[in-house]
Amino acid sequence: MGYNSVPVISTFAVTGPSDIFKGETVASLISMPINEDRLRKMQNLGLTEYQARIYLTLLDLGEAIASQLPSLSRVPRTRIYSTMNQLHEKGLVEILPEKPTKYVPVPIEAYIEKVAERKRLEASELETNVDDFSLEFAITPTVEVAKAGKFEAIYGRRNVRERLSRMYDGAKKEIISVGSWASPTRLVHARLPWIEEKSKEGLTLKYAFPVDSTTMEDVKILEEHIDVRTIDMHLPIYFVVKDSEELLLCHPIPNDEVVHRGDDIAIWTDDEGIVGAMRAIAESIWNQGFAPGSANITDTLVALTKRYLDLLGVNILPIFKALGREVGIALAASMKSKTKKELLGELSEFWKGHDLGRIEIISEDPMTIRLEDFIECEKLKHIEGAGCIFAENVVKAIVDEKLGVDCEIEEDECRGGLTGKCRLTVTLPS
Repeated sequence: MGYNSVPVISTFAVTGPSDIFKGETVASLISMPINEDRLRKMQNLGLTEYQARIYLTLLDLGEAIASQLPSLSRVPRTRIYSTMNQLHEKGLVEILPEKPTKYVPVPIEAYIEKVAERKRLEASELETNVDDFSLEFAITPTVEVAKAGKFEAIYGRRNVRERLSRMYDGAKKEIISVGSWASPTRLVHARLPWIEEKSKEGLTLKYAFPVDSTTMEDVKILEEHIDVRTIDMHLPIYFVVKDSEELLLCHPIPNDEVVHRGDDIAIWTDDEGIVGAMRAIAESIWNQGFAPGSANITDTLVALTKRYLDLLGVNILPIFKALGREVGIALAASMKSKTKKELLGELSEFWKGHDLGRIEIISEDPMTIRLEDFIECEKLKHIEGAGCIFAENVVKAIVDEKLGVDCEIEEDECRGGLTGKCRLTVTLPS
């Protein structure tokens, strides 16, 4: 039968009541084993379970050596000495320097008084600092927690159109939309008066959708009032974002060629996170588009090629660098110059004769020339930096092939937003 279940008469004499042992009689305390209730009381006084077990065991033994404690206290042998030292520091155990060392329990009253005094000091300190704590931890709401928005499923073309009309009528700042190939015709037939009125009031209207010959006339009408961009994305849906506050995303069924008839399904929401994300997507798609009428087969092919290479993870700029060098080598093969002066003259004639811009000398030592309007960067707007990289490597290759030297080239001024053509400064070594 284990120690925990056998009453052992304690040598501890209770001299006075305390809150910890409130309600207990002297008779009930002098014959009590280690149990959950007594352990809890000890732990409420700040002792760990191991400390409480050893202290209660010492109360029943009066004094003990270390080897007697593990089996009675149920504390591992490896923890006896460290736990005993902790009890000594708390003033609950005396260590007798005998051989073997003996441990004697100290009556608990002094320890309880120390605990009580410490708590009184802590309480007094808290009361003294109430005002400081009140200021430091005052309720000052400054962060607004994002709230989940509302969602609405809408069925039927007429119902979708009515919800969209309410969005349009409530717009104060901006409407941005990504649509299908039928969007231009639908906008002209259903919303042109509204578009004309709101554009005069200064409302920002941005629309991006595929444009072809069948809708070009409607697009030209819209361009008088809104910012239209043509894109090469043929989406089965369209979506509209109003004032960064509301979103309507619609799947026209079977298509959106007819204004009123269709089994459309749409989702409307004012959820801040979703509306913000879809507005960013719409803005990005709009920015990647180009003005209808300015698009040509070259633009489309370049855009599609870049998108395909991006999907493959291919960096297209080194391709333009290599392409420029190959073009430069091919051009150099047809030139006869052997000196800087001869090459400069031949380059000038070639540039002028092929409408590549003009070349002028800006310094003779070292020889420095400027190439004006060499290549139309705007034609390669889908690939940022491609025009300049191509132009630089054409010139480098010509100089290297004809003179056997490596020239320095700088983009003297980025003129993509002005003339749309490159301006390069080329310095040949002395």
